[in-house]
Amino acid sequence: MVVDLEDIIRELTPGLIRYCTARTHDRSLAEEVAQESLAALVHHCHMHTAPDYPQAFVFAIARRRATRAVFRQRLWAPLRLLAERRDQAPDPEAKALEKSESAVLARALERLPIHDREALLLVSLGGLKITEAARALGISESAIKMRVLRGRKRLRALLEDGHEPARR
Repeated sequence: MVVDLEDIIRELTPGLIRYCTARTHDRSLAEEVAQESLAALVHHCHMHTAPDYPQAFVFAIARRRATRAVFRQRLWAPLRLLAERRDQAPDPEAKALEKSESAVLARALERLPIHDREALLLVSLGGLKITEAARALGISESAIKMRVLRGRKRLRALLEDGHEPARR
């Protein structure tokens, strides 16, 4: 069982970190959430048996932990700003990041309805199969398919609206 667990963790880790990064917008926090989620899987396997769908198990935990982590960040943000007392003008690096394609994509994802965004993140960045994503969200396969389809259409529309070339 240990070898299987190691294989599962090795297989899940890249997609899990991508998913958590998209949820938290912070790579180090994403890695922390991913590690805690995988540790929960290991703990569950040692205390009980392996879950029937380990991918869904891990991503469901990561989803909850990422939500709590983002909430904690937002809660502490005003205090951090007061403690730092930094100049509010963005530096050149921050300006360049705002213009980057990944930042544009992240802003567009944030504008999606939460259900569509979650479905897209699990399937696209998390690399979960439709069945696993449905289990992670606790919904039917047809519902997750509809959310992914709707999310992709809305995301495409948002990106096209934001990238329209100037008309001459």
